[in-house]
Amino acid sequence: MKAESIQSVSSPEDWAVMEQLLREYAAHDLDQAHLSTIWKDLEHLPARYGPPQGGALLLQRQGQTVACGAFARTRESELCEIKRIYVRPAFRAQGLATRILQALFQAASQAGYTHAALSTWRHNTQGLALYTRQGFAPVAPFKDHPNPDLLFLGRPLPQPNNRTPT
Repeated sequence: MKAESIQSVSSPEDWAVMEQLLREYAAHDLDQAHLSTIWKDLEHLPARYGPPQGGALLLQRQGQTVACGAFARTRESELCEIKRIYVRPAFRAQGLATRILQALFQAASQAGYTHAALSTWRHNTQGLALYTRQGFAPVAPFKDHPNPDLLFLGRPLPQPNNRTPT
């Protein structure tokens, strides 16, 4: 079995790794990069994706960081935006995007959000298939974007069990 872990990004070293992954993503996989907010995000990642209103995760396999993802606040108080799901090419098609996404759902729920949303392009067939399998469905736009071909998807988050043991 492969040794695998998902950790929250918290230290300066973690943020540096997150930045490295996002720069890889921007250079190779980001569609319409000129319209993306990633460049502003990269200026100060903790302000965009740090607690208490956001979160970022790194997935490690056998000591190597191979995937990341994040969530951030939106203009709707109970809705977070899932952002920057990225799996390094050598590790794709192994279910890692699903694992990061599910961990983001849990982290966002623990941060107090009740719903998650994301945006993607109509031609992102692999991403759309993943999001559909994870319960995302079309929602009204939750942010402004200059391209009308952007799709907005959302879903409820699992709610933490707040029961106190008796």
